[in-house]
Amino acid sequence: MKKRIVRRLRSAVAALLAVSVISLSAAVFADETSSPAADMSNGEYVAGYVEQIVEFLSLYAKPGVTQATLYEAALTEILKQHPEYYEMIMEAMLSSIDEHSEYYKSGEFGEFISQLESEVGGIGITFFEDGENLIVGTVIEDSPAERIGIQPGDILYSADGTILIGAGINAAQNCIRGEVGTQVVIGVLRGGSSDPVYYTITRETVDTRSSLSYSIIDGTDEDDPNTARRLMYIRITSFIDNTAEEFGKAVAEADAENISDIIIDVRDNGGGYLSQAAEVANYFVPAGSVIVSEDHKADLFDVVYKSDNTRTAENNVVVLVNGNSASASEILAAAIQENGVGVVIGTQTYGKGTVQSMSAVEGGVMKYTSAYYLTPNGNNIDGTGVTPDAVVENEARPFDYSGYEDFDYSGVYERGMSDGNVAKAKKILNVWGLYGGDLNDPYFDSALETLIAQFQLSMGLFPYGVLDITTQTALYRELTNTVVEYDTQFDAALSHFGIALSEAE
Repeated sequence: MKKRIVRRLRSAVAALLAVSVISLSAAVFADETSSPAADMSNGEYVAGYVEQIVEFLSLYAKPGVTQATLYEAALTEILKQHPEYYEMIMEAMLSSIDEHSEYYKSGEFGEFISQLESEVGGIGITFFEDGENLIVGTVIEDSPAERIGIQPGDILYSADGTILIGAGINAAQNCIRGEVGTQVVIGVLRGGSSDPVYYTITRETVDTRSSLSYSIIDGTDEDDPNTARRLMYIRITSFIDNTAEEFGKAVAEADAENISDIIIDVRDNGGGYLSQAAEVANYFVPAGSVIVSEDHKADLFDVVYKSDNTRTAENNVVVLVNGNSASASEILAAAIQENGVGVVIGTQTYGKGTVQSMSAVEGGVMKYTSAYYLTPNGNNIDGTGVTPDAVVENEARPFDYSGYEDFDYSGVYERGMSDGNVAKAKKILNVWGLYGGDLNDPYFDSALETLIAQFQLSMGLFPYGVLDITTQTALYRELTNTVVEYDTQFDAALSHFGIALSEAE
């Protein structure tokens, strides 16, 4: 273990070693004196160069001296002489383990925990790491992010001009959050495009104490429309510190109403506390059965979570998942599926099967991958995900814009003006949920000016809030390219229960 960690520090240590070994270059590599001048200001070059020197010295050093001990000795000496490099070394060491491991400096750890314990304000999103990318997981209902158009699955590209690719969760949080009432320009990559879409979002105090919502849905039997049927729909957006408690309230209401059919929707849920997912599964998994287990390198630390369920009510359960269902969401889905107490419907899940632990150290906190979690059948789903019992893709269909008139492109409009083309712009913006006022009102007010500016920014146009010809063209073009996603996964869950909804539903 020690050897592997030290070797992973090569690139971090090499740059710090450069001053010590440059003078040896002529003696060690005398046959290369005619090569072009070395660029010792290039970190990648220096790292590779020092690695060659370490390999060379390990061949001729006394017995017991290896490449690992050379790096270890160098690191120890550097820290003795330059204690200010401590945080740099810690960051390099933790990030070298995997994309889920990280070092939090003093003050940063609270920012990380706040996302799990739902004390954050800002724009109303959660996100998780996928290599160098930060993926939007949950977009909180009625948050600034939802109202402006941020979507689950978007890749965070920038915040106020700071590039977030490769930045890590802490840096992104620091850029996105700010004083309530201030604005931040968020750039996202969507649908595989390399061209960012930009949104200007006003920060708010976002109430995220609840990660769960539920409702009773009335319907009829598919085979007998005269027979009423009811189900409980529970949406979990993340697994925070009170998720299982809130889930218990939903289950208690279902029991009180004699409802046996339950849909648990964890689509676009990037995870959270493992213990909370296990507690949710505990409501359905039979007592004594395995919910999830932690597989550590040292068997001594392995943990098996078993159900102690005492409920007498039995439920038919469907878990809805998609490619953004990760970590704790996958724990719940696998526990329901492999214990045979329900089915999973949707698409292949994300495949994040690692357990993160945290340890306080001088000056900060280490978050590191300590184990893999295994499903009840002993499957490691890291990198593969959970395969649904029924693979169902949501359908995307072109939006029917036949009732929407094109602009006549006869003028340019700004705040204070009134024209039929202004009403057309409002009607188009309403399709995307951006405008909620009177669609027949031809008056150009300040609220519309703001929306037009935001649309212009998202299209890469000059965001001055004027409905010019270019903006009119872009609005109608985007309308004709709009697609509507139909929730066929939810429909499949209803069909599994044999329930039909009215057209109003």
